[in-house]
Amino acid sequence: MIDLHIHSTYSDGTDSVQEILQKAQSLNLDYISITDHDTCDGYKELEKIDIPKYYTGKVIPGIEIKCAYGTHIIEILGYKINTDKMSTWIKDYYKDKSRDVIQNKYFNILYEKCLELGLTMREKNAIEFNAQKDWASVKIYYEIISHEENKEKLPTDLWEEFDVFSKKYCGKQEYPFYINKSADYPSLQEAIDAVKNCGGLVFLPHLFIYRWAEDKKQFIANILTDYNIDGIECMHNTFSDENIKYLEKICNERGYYKSGGSDYHGKNKPNIELGSGKGNLKIPNEYVEKWI
Repeated sequence: MIDLHIHSTYSDGTDSVQEILQKAQSLNLDYISITDHDTCDGYKELEKIDIPKYYTGKVIPGIEIKCAYGTHIIEILGYKINTDKMSTWIKDYYKDKSRDVIQNKYFNILYEKCLELGLTMREKNAIEFNAQKDWASVKIYYEIISHEENKEKLPTDLWEEFDVFSKKYCGKQEYPFYINKSADYPSLQEAIDAVKNCGGLVFLPHLFIYRWAEDKKQFIANILTDYNIDGIECMHNTFSDENIKYLEKICNERGYYKSGGSDYHGKNKPNIELGSGKGNLKIPNEYVEKWI
C-alpha cells in the first residue's frame, strides 16, 4: 500500500519527518511522499537521516502548492521534483510575499469577521498564533469552536468540520468568511510550470473537496481541458467509492497517472490516520508503479 499525501511539522502536520518514516514502516507502506504546503524543507532534513534505519520503502519527493484558480485557491501536488530547485523557486516567488505577513493579514481579517458576526472570541493577543508556522484559518476555526455558545450562531456543517469552514465558508464569495487570496499565491499555471521546471509531475489532489464549486464534475472537466497536468489523486480520505471510480475512469480513458493519499496531518486532523485515512483507504501499489 502507499500514501502519497502526508504533512509534517514543516507545514501544518504534527509529526516530524522521522516519526512519519517510523509510522510508515510500522504500517508496511511501500511508497510514501511528504507533501508539505509550499515547502520542501522536510527533504533537507531527510538528507541528514539514515532513512533505511527507519523506513525501508521508497520516499517519492513531493510538495503541495497552493495556487490561484480565478478568485479561488486550490492545490496541486508535485512529485519526483528536484527539491533543491523547488525550494529556490519558492524562495524567489515569496521574496516579496512573506508568509508571516500573509498569515497575519488573514488572521486579522478572519478575527474581525468573527466579531462582526457576534461570535464569542478571546482577545486577539490571547490566541496563540505564530504566523511563521501556523495557518490563520486553522487557529481561527479552533478558537470559534472552543466557545460552545457559538454553535447556535453557525451552520452545523461549519461547526463539525474544519475543511467545510476552509473550503466552503472561506472559499465562496457569498459567505462572510470569504477572503480573496488570489493575489497572494501563484496562479495555477505558474504552479504547474514550477513543478515541471523542477523535473516533476503535476497531480490534482482532493478534487471533490472544493465546496465552492457547485458542479464539481464540470470544474474537473474545465481544469483538465485548460491545463497540462500529468495525473489525478484518485483516492483521498474524503472520497466516496463513486468519487474514486469516477476519477479512475477519467485516468483510464485519458491516460493520466493515478495517485492517492490520506492527507495525514497528525494530531491536527486526529480522525485521519497515515495510510488508511478514516480507516478505509487501501491505495494499491499499482497506482505509482506506472510512473515511478
